[in-house]
Amino acid sequence: MSRHPSYSHIYNVQRTILLVFYITTAIALSVPLVRFVAALSPDHFYPLVITLLLYMLLAVVVGSMIHVISYIPFNLATAFDPVKNDMASGKITDLKQLGERITSFTVDFFNFSFLDITHAYIQTEGTGLISHEKNEQLEQLLSTLDMLEQSKHLEEIVRAGKITLPQRDYHLYILPIWFGNRWLGYMALLSEKRIGRFFQRFLMEYENNFLDDQIMHMIHFVKR
Repeated sequence: MSRHPSYSHIYNVQRTILLVFYITTAIALSVPLVRFVAALSPDHFYPLVITLLLYMLLAVVVGSMIHVISYIPFNLATAFDPVKNDMASGKITDLKQLGERITSFTVDFFNFSFLDITHAYIQTEGTGLISHEKNEQLEQLLSTLDMLEQSKHLEEIVRAGKITLPQRDYHLYILPIWFGNRWLGYMALLSEKRIGRFFQRFLMEYENNFLDDQIMHMIHFVKR
């Protein structure tokens, strides 16, 4: 049973209201749009069809953005709870285990149209590249980029360029991990699509509110 059923119910009601409001607004705006196009071309049917198709495409894209923006904040905290619970219970006992759980979670959770992480790696001082999956091609390529040293001089996520493999191309992002003024390492995030600056901020909040304290806690735990 969920520990916060009331809060979850309220959140779901809010998202439903938002969805209904958006759909109603989109339909309402289509009416004057149809009248306007029909008035400009009263004897032509194709301009109206093309306009409606473009409007529907725009409505779907904007709706997808609203879905991502409204979905991530609450569900990220809930989905990350098992990782924190395993840290607290002692199931995760070293940085390698933590890195594997974090990279697995990152790829599984950030699977949206505008924010799709295909591969994730994490590295701290004293560790190599850590990931929940094995990909020798990517690991060899990433190890030549010296991202550990670069990340020490970064304060926020940056796009580090494009990686080309025989199968497909990826956009590479470096997400530095800081705990206050202490640098802890970085995450290498690969996406098949370029991530807009607005959605990059979700990843920075993810690092700031979920990753840095867990990694810092594990560093202190290992040193004991």
